[in-house]
Amino acid sequence: MIAEKFAELDLLIEYGVPQKEQKQARELAHTFGHDPLAINIFHSFYSSLPEAVEDCITGLVLLERHQGQMLFLVTTSRSSYFYLANHDHAEYGGSPREGLREDILHFYGFAAQKSFEKKHGDFTGLAPYAPDFITSKVCPVCYCLEGELHEFGCPLEVCPWCEGQLISCPCRFRQLGVNEISTEAQLARLQELAHKKGRIVFDAASQRPAYPTAGDESTETQ
Repeated sequence: MIAEKFAELDLLIEYGVPQKEQKQARELAHTFGHDPLAINIFHSFYSSLPEAVEDCITGLVLLERHQGQMLFLVTTSRSSYFYLANHDHAEYGGSPREGLREDILHFYGFAAQKSFEKKHGDFTGLAPYAPDFITSKVCPVCYCLEGELHEFGCPLEVCPWCEGQLISCPCRFRQLGVNEISTEAQLARLQELAHKKGRIVFDAASQRPAYPTAGDESTETQ
């Protein structure tokens, strides 16, 4: 998926970036060619330009991270914007002049916009983004930190019922009383049940090298 998005960037840049800035846009995209977070941001931005006019990304700054969800400041030739990104996709999150939505502020632990602005100021002098946060203490799939919950659906998340691999063990069907999961409502219900049972946080020592296979009937507890 990331390879496909990266391949599409050349055409998106051709139609979304002023001609004199296209070389710069392509060079920056190639700099992050192996980073899913950055590629997802580039693809989202150039697919749907925030101001609906030609523009060029000039830099990325990682502002916040929580449970594999990253909040970026994306600077461009014209302005700057917030983008939320994970290993799978990225989406527009507003602009500094608009401020962040209340739900986003609360997700990252800020009571209000003022506390967010107090921490980050006017965003000047912040270090450019580099994917050097991806260490042995970070989930290689959803990027949560050790001790944090995985993004729900991450293949490294351990099932709280059988300690197998949550996305492939039979527990998810048993708990929902179905033979397959095909709706968002079912996924939401499964997440609710997993929270109630006690979701297992990321542990680098046991989950990063290789995660366990689904447990058998004898290991499952209700």
